[in-house]
Amino acid sequence: MFVVIVSAAVVLNLKKKDFMLLPEKIEQLMNSTPMKCYKNSFYGYTVHYPSFFEQTPDSLIIDVGSCQFRFWNMVQIEQTVFVTYCPGGISVENIMDSLATVCHATEQRWENDSIFLSGPLYIDDSKISGHQYHAKYVRRGKLLFVQMLTYPDDCKKSVSRLVKQIDDWKVW
Repeated sequence: MFVVIVSAAVVLNLKKKDFMLLPEKIEQLMNSTPMKCYKNSFYGYTVHYPSFFEQTPDSLIIDVGSCQFRFWNMVQIEQTVFVTYCPGGISVENIMDSLATVCHATEQRWENDSIFLSGPLYIDDSKISGHQYHAKYVRRGKLLFVQMLTYPDDCKKSVSRLVKQIDDWKVW
């Protein structure tokens, strides 16, 4: 009887180790996959994205200088880069305060010419339940280069490699 109980415990423990939740699978894949490099032909910036992400064709993107990469398999994770106008004469700190309000940021900081924001995801001022974003805004003259990652709440740990990569991003 003791052998049967021990054997059953070992089998159940092995099955538990074989079973991984989707966020854990994504984290494992995210941390082991090679990164691809995209270079924007208009502005000249580069961005790295996981090799298992799909690039949205440029023909489907309206804004010049924008690009998007995404993973869509039961969950949606999107990495987007776009460029927007930034009026001169405004400090990076004031830009951050304004963006943090508009983007509903719960975390914000700035360093030199860069702004970092994160918080719950809103689209057209409507909260998207269960989703977050992390973004870096880099000011270059009268332009803001933005790299943003959107992801489900339960994938926060899964995308930590991408968050770090976005935080380390240099436009040129």
